[in-house]
Amino acid sequence: MMNIRFFTLVLCSVIIFTTGCKKFLDVTPRGVVIPKLVAEYDGMLNATTITTSFPATLLYCTDDFQGLYTNTDQSASANTYYWREHINLDNEASPLVWGDAYRVIYNTNVIIQGVLNSEGADASKKQQVRAEALAVRANSYLDLLTVFAKAYNPATAANDAGLPWVTSTDVTATVPNRSSVKAVVDSMISNVITAATVLPEVNINKYRSTKYTAYGLLARIYLYIGDYANAGKYAELSLGAAHSIINLNSYTAITAAAGYPLADVNPEFLWQRSTTATVTFMLLSDSLKAFYNANDLRYTLFTVSNVNGINHTYANGRPNFGITFPEMYLTLAESHARAGKKDEAITLLNNLRKNRIKTAAYVALTASNANEALLLVLAERRREGAFSGTRWLDMKRLDREGRMPAVKRLNKDTKAEEEVLLPGSHRYTFQIPARVQMFNPGMELNPR
Repeated sequence: MMNIRFFTLVLCSVIIFTTGCKKFLDVTPRGVVIPKLVAEYDGMLNATTITTSFPATLLYCTDDFQGLYTNTDQSASANTYYWREHINLDNEASPLVWGDAYRVIYNTNVIIQGVLNSEGADASKKQQVRAEALAVRANSYLDLLTVFAKAYNPATAANDAGLPWVTSTDVTATVPNRSSVKAVVDSMISNVITAATVLPEVNINKYRSTKYTAYGLLARIYLYIGDYANAGKYAELSLGAAHSIINLNSYTAITAAAGYPLADVNPEFLWQRSTTATVTFMLLSDSLKAFYNANDLRYTLFTVSNVNGINHTYANGRPNFGITFPEMYLTLAESHARAGKKDEAITLLNNLRKNRIKTAAYVALTASNANEALLLVLAERRREGAFSGTRWLDMKRLDREGRMPAVKRLNKDTKAEEEVLLPGSHRYTFQIPARVQMFNPGMELNPR
């Protein structure tokens, strides 16, 4: 069982703390402010701890990214880039991904446990705030699963080690051992389905959840575990939200000065999620560049050149790592292709592509069979989702199906091979952080 020092690791920067993190001796530790009003719980969902919680680490381990590291670099980003066993080697620092995700989980647990008994609003508002916390918590667990647990395999998921499923806010309590991958996924799905029945159709901004963002999150979870029928079902439900697809032919640049919509009003964004890391320019790998041509406006508008090469950049310099409507269309298209509905899949692809390809060069895609349609969908997903935060999730699920080739890390200048991620490699799963192991020597580790 994990001891209290693990909680100390996670809680030092929890939003409800007003003083430094000390050794906890009481149920209500010194320096803690317990929310009493619904508005206070609601405000926790606006905190940057939650809205900027995307782990940028998930960009560095993908085949989209070309690093400028050397294979002797021991930084966390280099460790991620080369798929080394440990992301963090520093036992003194809160571990990347793990620490931030469990901080969000703790904060949402505070809401889940306390808001129904709070003051200042009716029962429906309390249920809504609790539902948002359920969805946010599930999303954090999805991040953790893609990093620290094996890809979901229906044949082994009930026995594969997942994550500690933490629901307590008692900092003196021990934390449960790792639940199975299946148990974690089942709990996530149950929580988000519950949330979807309560959440409103619109919310105060796109960082806040609605029933449609819950449907989008369910679509993403089901896609990850290979339940393509349910992935398509919930993607289609998410598309019931008001939205539109931007025609990139209408813009000469992806800046506000050129009229490109800001993230807060972008009609393609279902749910916003930011990161505290600086990720404005990400160097494209040769593998990713091969998926584009000069007529693809995602390449011409969303890349810039510098001395290092071709870099991805974000609209108005503001990355969004949440859920988008194009992602949902592609999830629905993949569901159709895997169900043998090639024409429905290709129609969805073409409806998206005509807004992404220069009008004079646009040619509608065709497929002679469902597998050909699936390959076209996966290629389009690679182009559309570059540096959006979904590629590592895709790599893990596709590797489970035997659809991922070896991924090579090449020296940018000499093109010498520095590292390779082989199909089926255990390195698709990072090890439980060294700091967590130090405080919890009995925790089950990922096999090596």
